[in-house]
Amino acid sequence: MVLDIGTFLAVLGAAIALGVPGVCSAIGLKAAGVSGAGAVSENKENFKNALVLQSLPQTQTIYGFITALFIVMGAGLLGGTGAEVGFEKGLVMLAAGLIVAITGVSAIFQGLVAAAGIASSAKNQDAFVPSIVFSGQVETPAIFGFIAALIVLVVGLNVLG
Repeated sequence: MVLDIGTFLAVLGAAIALGVPGVCSAIGLKAAGVSGAGAVSENKENFKNALVLQSLPQTQTIYGFITALFIVMGAGLLGGTGAEVGFEKGLVMLAAGLIVAITGVSAIFQGLVAAAGIASSAKNQDAFVPSIVFSGQVETPAIFGFIAALIVLVVGLNVLG
């Protein structure tokens, strides 16, 4: 395997794509988890709603993982092809990673909205579905970022020819 600047940029892009949303998801999961623990302490019947809402900020990490996987595959690091990654392709891979990382910060805020949803649905079960909708709205930037990163990878790496 050749370790050139393009390969370095690709690995950096993959690390950022997974690392930033991973940390942000953990922060969001913590906020919702604390609220969930409080709701369950009041009534164990709150567990299923709390679990669903608490899991929502994890999706940003999934988007980061998929993007990182595509970057690593595109750089030839998974198959061990050892092909040289040019500077331009490395920049494309870094840019894709940055897009997912920046929009993945939404996991923190999604966790806060989910925490409020856990608290409100513990008091009123009818608040559960609206709480999922409110939490889902906060994820919209991450979804757009994930799609944009995939488009950047496909177009920038000339995957479709």
